[in-house]
Amino acid sequence: MNYPEPKISRSKAILSTIGKSLLAAGLIFWLIKSGSISLEYLSVPFSKTPALIAGSLATLVAMSLGAIRYKELLRGAGSPLGLFSCVKITSIMYFFSQCVLGPASGDFARYFYTVKETERGAHAGAAILADRIIGTMGLIGLCGLGMILNWSLVESSSELRSIAIPILGLLCGLWMSLFMGGISLIKGRTISLLLGMPFYIFSFYLCIGEQSSFLAEKIEPILFAASTCSILSALVAPEFLENGIIFKKLFSNSKIGSRIGELISALLVYRNCPLLLLKIILITAVQHMLYVLALFIFSQTQNLPAIPTFAEVFFSAPFSFLAGIIPSPAAGLGINEAAFETLLSLVSNGAITAGASIYLMMRLWMTLFSLLGLPFILRNKRKKVAG
Repeated sequence: MNYPEPKISRSKAILSTIGKSLLAAGLIFWLIKSGSISLEYLSVPFSKTPALIAGSLATLVAMSLGAIRYKELLRGAGSPLGLFSCVKITSIMYFFSQCVLGPASGDFARYFYTVKETERGAHAGAAILADRIIGTMGLIGLCGLGMILNWSLVESSSELRSIAIPILGLLCGLWMSLFMGGISLIKGRTISLLLGMPFYIFSFYLCIGEQSSFLAEKIEPILFAASTCSILSALVAPEFLENGIIFKKLFSNSKIGSRIGELISALLVYRNCPLLLLKIILITAVQHMLYVLALFIFSQTQNLPAIPTFAEVFFSAPFSFLAGIIPSPAAGLGINEAAFETLLSLVSNGAITAGASIYLMMRLWMTLFSLLGLPFILRNKRKKVAG
């Protein structure tokens, strides 16, 4: 079946970019006006230069792990590329994500340059989609882990105490639904349900049993709801594949819908490489923790009115990273800073008032390192002109 090409409105793309840029500018202006971002807070005493270098190196290593993760994903998809090619493509992706305010996203650039190397669009799309899913699951899991390990901070904050349990339940439900849906797509419904049913039965047993504490009374129904959503996700996910009911009813009659179905179906290439996926998950976990560590190191070097503890940074950082998933120019400029500022203030009971400056310090280093992608772009353009 032939599909008409989707109409691309340049004016809509421009308006969308302007709107997102205004949002970013407005947030940054508000943070500067409120005193959360200040040149004084971004200054670093000379005696703390070694720590500043350590923070920048942690940021660089975390960014570099993105290339290794992408290399492994492409290998699993059946389109292996060398490490240098993956570093080049990932550097270009970071450049478009961090430095370009136009409608072209980092993932679009990564897809474009990967297809130029491999000539396999479906495999590149599957690798990028898997990268996004694993990255998002990693952040959701890290958010939950940060809350659980630092629960004493939650209990000490009256604002967080009232919303912590529903948020923890939401995180648990999202993570389990993504996990069970992914297993269902890759290994099939039966395997997914065999993995999920024991936890579902256990959470149901806890829910109908006697609650020994107020906390258990609140958490157990949320765990049951989360496990129910994960079971439904396992049942529904295969229907998004090209031979599924949802795909046939909703997506099959349009080119964009067809491409969505092709990408989801392409995830099946990871069906027979569980060890590779485990390796990628571990790389992702290390990458995310390095970003958290970098934020903490930067916070110890800057000239701030109050210095956060590692526990406070560990609680706040994953949620701030997750906020950056919202499509916006320059990789969440303003959104990440505002989220980190708000969360640090909440978890410290208002003691930390310069969280935005801490995050902005890491962003400045990430933007600096992202400029390494520019030579690769210019080199490709020179090759195109020469050809």
